[in-house]
Amino acid sequence: MRSIRHVTTAFAALTIAAVVSSCGVIGDSSGGGSDDSADDTLSLGISRQLTGLDPGASGSLDGDATVQAAIFNGLTRVDPDSELVGDLAESWEQDGETRWVFTLRDGVRFSNGDPFTATDAAWNFERVLGDPAGFSQGSSLQSVIASVEAPDDTTLIINTQGPYLDLPDRLANFFLTQQAWVESHNPKLEPLGTGPYRLVSLDLENRAVLERNPEYFGDEPDFDRVEYVVLATEAARVAAVQTGEVDAAIQFEPSSLQQFADSDTYDIGNQWSTWNMTLRFNETKAPLEDVRVRQALNYAVDKQTIVSSLLGDDIEPLAGQVVSQPYDLTNPALEAFPYDPDRARQLLAEAGYPDGLPLELQLSTGTYIASDQIAEAVASQLAAVGVDVSITTAQFPAWVERSRTDDVADLIYIGYTSGYKSPVERLRIFTSNYAQSHFEDPEYDRLIDELTVAPNDEERVRLFNEATELFRDNPHVLFLWPQPLTYVVDKDLEWTPRPEHWLIAQDFSRR
Repeated sequence: MRSIRHVTTAFAALTIAAVVSSCGVIGDSSGGGSDDSADDTLSLGISRQLTGLDPGASGSLDGDATVQAAIFNGLTRVDPDSELVGDLAESWEQDGETRWVFTLRDGVRFSNGDPFTATDAAWNFERVLGDPAGFSQGSSLQSVIASVEAPDDTTLIINTQGPYLDLPDRLANFFLTQQAWVESHNPKLEPLGTGPYRLVSLDLENRAVLERNPEYFGDEPDFDRVEYVVLATEAARVAAVQTGEVDAAIQFEPSSLQQFADSDTYDIGNQWSTWNMTLRFNETKAPLEDVRVRQALNYAVDKQTIVSSLLGDDIEPLAGQVVSQPYDLTNPALEAFPYDPDRARQLLAEAGYPDGLPLELQLSTGTYIASDQIAEAVASQLAAVGVDVSITTAQFPAWVERSRTDDVADLIYIGYTSGYKSPVERLRIFTSNYAQSHFEDPEYDRLIDELTVAPNDEERVRLFNEATELFRDNPHVLFLWPQPLTYVVDKDLEWTPRPEHWLIAQDFSRR
C-alpha cells in the first residue's frame, strides 16, 4: 500500500486546521495509527475542494459529504449494494400515516466520549429546520418534517407534514452531531461525530486527515489513519496515481484510465453511476425565459455523439427527465430530445432570435469528467444554430456560490446524485425554490408537493409521471446524460464502488 508517511510534518503549516481527540481536546491525536507505517494509512483522492464538514450543510458526495460519511452517522444508511440499512437506528416503523418511530442503538458515544441519545438526534433536526436558509438539509426537509420528539434516550419520533413513504431512505445521509460541541466549536472546521473516524487536521483546499475513533460502536475499520487528498483537476488525479500518492481515486476521463489498464499496481473501472448531468438554465432574464429558446437548445445538441466520444459507447442520453435507470424511478413514456438543428433554428426564429444570441456557460474546474471537452463540443453544436457560447470557469467553491446568486451564468454544467433514492427528492432539486433554480414554475412545484405526500405507490407513480412530463414540455434544463463512475484502486484493496460516487474510508479493506 502506497501512502504518504509524513502526515504530521506535512500539516504543520496548514492555514486551516482542526484536531479533535477522543476527549475533545484540541491538539491531542492519541489513539490513532502510526505515521511511520504506510500500511496504517489509506490515501483517497477526491475531486472537489472541501467547503466545510458541518453535517447540517449537505455536501458533494465526491467532496464534503464523503469525508463526513467517515466521521458521522445517520439514523439509516445505504450500503455498498444500494440497500437501506439501519445505522444509529436499529429499527423503525410507521406508527400512523404521519408518525414514524425510530429505535436507536444503546451505548453509542461521540468521539469525545459523550453519550449519544435521542435528544441529540432531535436537536439536529430542530437546528436545520429552524434555519432552512442557512442549512441545505433544512431547506429540503422543511417540506417533509413537522416535528421531532425524544420521549426517552433510545426513542425518536418524527412527525411528517403528511404521508411520506420515503422518510427512512431520505434520512440516510442526514448526519448527526452534538449540540454542546456545536455551541462551543466551529462545526464547519471541527466536526464531532459518532462514526468510525475522527478528524485530525483539515485544509479545505488540499486535504483532510482522519484517525480511527476508539469510541465507534461498529466494526473497526481496517486502517488506523485516512488521508483525503483533494485532486481538483484531471492532471492532478493522473499524477497522483502515477506517483503512487493515492490508493484510490475517482473522476477520471475514460481516455486517462487506459494508461493504467496494464498496471501491476492498480485496477481501473468505468461503471454506471447515479450522476445525472444537465445544463441548468438561468430564466430570470432574456432569452432563456422563453420556453421556445429552452426547447431549441435541447434540439440543438447531439448528446449521443458527444457522450459516445468522450464518456463511453454504452451511455445513453437522459430520456427527457433528470433521473435515469437503474437507480431511479423513471417515466417510461418519455424520450430524449432528438438531435434536430433545423427544429432548433425554427424555434429560435419564432422566439425572435433568427440571427442567434449570446450565452455564457460556466464550468466548475475539474469537477466533472471531461467537462472542458464537453463544454467545447456543446458550444460548437450550439454555434451551428446561431448561439454564441462563451465558456467561463471557476474553482468549485466559487462556482457553487455564484450558482446560488442572481449573477448566475446563463448555462451551468451541473450534475446531481444523492445518498438516497427517494423519487420525490430526486425531483425536488428542480423546484422553483431550490437554491440553484433560477425560474418560476408553480405547476411543477405543486406536483412535487403532491408527490411528497403521495399515500401509496400507485399515486406516487402517477404524480411522478405527470411531473416529469410537465418538466420535459417546459424544460428548465438541457437534458444531457448520466456521468459514469470512473476510478483507479490499488489491487491490494477490497472495495465495492458505489454508484453515488461515495469514496467512504470504512468501505475499504485489505485483501
